[in-house]
Amino acid sequence: MGEDDTIGFESLKQTLVYWNMDDYPIPVDTTDELDPVFGDILKALDVMGFRDGHIDVFLYDEQINREGALVDWTLPESETYGACFYKVPDITWYMIRDSSFYRAGPVNYFVIAKPKRELHRVLHCLQSRRHNVLLVKPPPPDEEFLFSVASLLENARFLGGGKPRFKELYVSYASEYDMCFEEYVDIPEDLSKTVDFSERIPTVRGPRTAVFWDAVDSLVERYLSDNITIWAYLDDDDDDKKGSALLGGDKTWTSRIYFLPGGDKASRRIRMLNDMFLLARDSPQCSSYDASLVLFADQFIGAAYYINMLQRLDDIRYHILLVTPTLDINKPETPQWPGLLIDRGAATFALETCKISEEPPSPKKHEALAAAEEEETRKTLQMI
Repeated sequence: MGEDDTIGFESLKQTLVYWNMDDYPIPVDTTDELDPVFGDILKALDVMGFRDGHIDVFLYDEQINREGALVDWTLPESETYGACFYKVPDITWYMIRDSSFYRAGPVNYFVIAKPKRELHRVLHCLQSRRHNVLLVKPPPPDEEFLFSVASLLENARFLGGGKPRFKELYVSYASEYDMCFEEYVDIPEDLSKTVDFSERIPTVRGPRTAVFWDAVDSLVERYLSDNITIWAYLDDDDDDKKGSALLGGDKTWTSRIYFLPGGDKASRRIRMLNDMFLLARDSPQCSSYDASLVLFADQFIGAAYYINMLQRLDDIRYHILLVTPTLDINKPETPQWPGLLIDRGAATFALETCKISEEPPSPKKHEALAAAEEEETRKTLQMI
């Protein structure tokens, strides 16, 4: 199918719109009144076959200094939409969270953003889990995107190609696929494949342990029991010879150690967090803390925003163990390693939730804020 081919389409599910205002700035003549823009988005989605009538719009921009609800309008004929501003380091976590938040899903994604590396990966992960993903083609250089119905219809494409247009496919809402059926479908394990979250992960019933390891400085191959899976994240830069060697070729590991590309240190933190929530989406915990997620990384202590994200996993009944390798305990040559890491470097979550400041720090306050965040993290984590 060609990129510009028309596809007959209908969906009665919830539609979520993610708009990156760095990539697609708000049109100059509409900065004081966004009703026409949101109205045109809603009309365009209706023409394309997204017929639920309710959309949530998430606008995110690093320049916005507030977080929370911006508007909540009701349009004629019971068509409603809401819009929220978010100032966040990365929007992909919210996309993954929302993929499992709406249990009658799969929800639809309309993304007005340029698909950079991690966003592109996450959108493909969502598409493989039956979510419809719609992207807007960027305008030519030095031209602003016109948020008119005609422009949206002309430039919106499904991920992988195709322009959707309404065609009746379902006689009722109940006729469309319901994501709640997924919990009754077992995904068999294929030892010849790397579990990289590009599709639903193999089903594990009962207790399990999942380990997420920032493996740039700590790489290990050792036999582990069948109920333990390790994802080790590497810097896949060409200059990183250790990472390139482990990532290259088709490898299977009897101990279920999967080496995945993670990019630089900041990118690895985002990907590890996203993959943890993809695991939680694929394996929801209903009533107990049977599943443990063990995170080996030195990038979370002192980072209140990311600690708050980990707290969300504890809230949905995953037992979280955060292990911070330090120079005095991260010694692979010693017989006590890696047990020493867990004995002296592990922390679990208390009931409190970490909060972050909504205002960016000034240069003079940066050092003080970093110290305050580290102290706040210590209060949030109950050392074991």
